Amino acid sequence: MELINCKECGKLFSSAGQKICPDCRQSEEEKFELVKEYLWEHPNSTVKKVAEDTRVEEDLIIKFMREERLAAEGLLIDYKLKCKHCGVEINSGLFCDSCRSKMINDFNQADEPEDKEKKKDSQEMFLKERFKRSN
Repeated sequence: MELINCKECGKLFSSAGQKICPDCRQSEEEKFELVKEYLWEHPNSTVKKVAEDTRVEEDLIIKFMREERLAAEGLLIDYKLKCKHCGVEINSGLFCDSCRSKMINDFNQADEPEDKEKKKDSQEMFLKERFKRSN
């Protein structure tokens, strides 16, 4: 495991793929629960209002939306999430459904020719070895 500094507090920790330390992650989870409970009691609040009333940073609330932990349906968004690829407005995440589908499709298509080449190469190798043995 790699040792890195926490992006929030700067403390050195064993990352295991995380960017923030366990203490900051716990604090972030507590803030998420606070925001979630606030939205249950005050639906259709603005991000700014939620941030003011809960004392949770607007950037963190937006991060929860990008991580698809909060969706725009519960908030009157005074901040617009946009698809990182095409720029269309989205409720949560990084990409719109259309771009996400296209990326998955492109990824799957890019993977297919490689598999066919591997099969072809392995068959050719098998046949070459077979012919070598028979001669």
